[in-house]
Amino acid sequence: MSKGTVLLLKDKASIEQDKTEQSTTYDISDSTQIPDEYETKLASLSYTSIFLPVLSYVFVNIEELTKILKNGPEKKYWGIVVTSQKAVKGLKLAWNNAFNNVTEVDSLNKEKALWENLPFFVVGKATSKATDGLNFNALGLNSGNSESLAEYIIQFHNQNNTQNFHQNSLPLLFLTGDKRLDKLPTRLSQAGIKLEELLVYETRPDENFSTELENIVKKNRKIDWIVFFSPSGVDVAWKSLTKLNLWKTVKIACIGKTTGNYLEKCDIKVHVISPKPEPESLACSINEYVTRNNNK
Repeated sequence: MSKGTVLLLKDKASIEQDKTEQSTTYDISDSTQIPDEYETKLASLSYTSIFLPVLSYVFVNIEELTKILKNGPEKKYWGIVVTSQKAVKGLKLAWNNAFNNVTEVDSLNKEKALWENLPFFVVGKATSKATDGLNFNALGLNSGNSESLAEYIIQFHNQNNTQNFHQNSLPLLFLTGDKRLDKLPTRLSQAGIKLEELLVYETRPDENFSTELENIVKKNRKIDWIVFFSPSGVDVAWKSLTKLNLWKTVKIACIGKTTGNYLEKCDIKVHVISPKPEPESLACSINEYVTRNNNK
């Protein structure tokens, strides 16, 4: 028996996983789909999931990133930073363009190896998981948020600046989206760590959100929880949720303090804030809330 229905305001992930796990290249045509981990974790605790994307994404500057990769990082960058799965997907697209061209693969082996040997900083386990198929050694995956990742990078920098990373003169390559926050760049700048930022995706409202939400409600599917993943998702969903009078009938959960604080600024009561941007953290947080309140 289901403990409740959870509406996740995101697309249902289709994480692309290379069929040959030993492969050091990412080939879009040679991938399989694995289940969305949010659905899996919630189902394991007897919750039903509904996925409804509130935002859509368009990849940009992939050609520019492809050129950067082909030119190699030597004397240009000492590491890479990504803080979202979408940024990783943008990197994979450029990586495929740069290194999977059969006519150039041999001549680019050196550049490819140099990139793979750089420190590769990620904000969480989900972002790290998205790098499957790339031969990077992800660092900082237990950070959980950009502030903690910044502190991890600073500590790494201070511990390794005597090695051949040239951190004091070279920047990190920061692959990001148009809605990124300033916390990580600001903190790294304060610590004297340079960033070269490249926008690899842009966020837009999903044009089908309102219609699809109405269809879900019309099907008499009782929604017990709504999960927000970003402040921009709150902005897009606000009008439709208000029109359907859903704010008063559902519990609200979100990923991270930034989204939680934004919801509260909008006078929306937040019942659960997942401390980490991970499926298990969200599912356990919701279940703990339900269990605690059922026992009152």
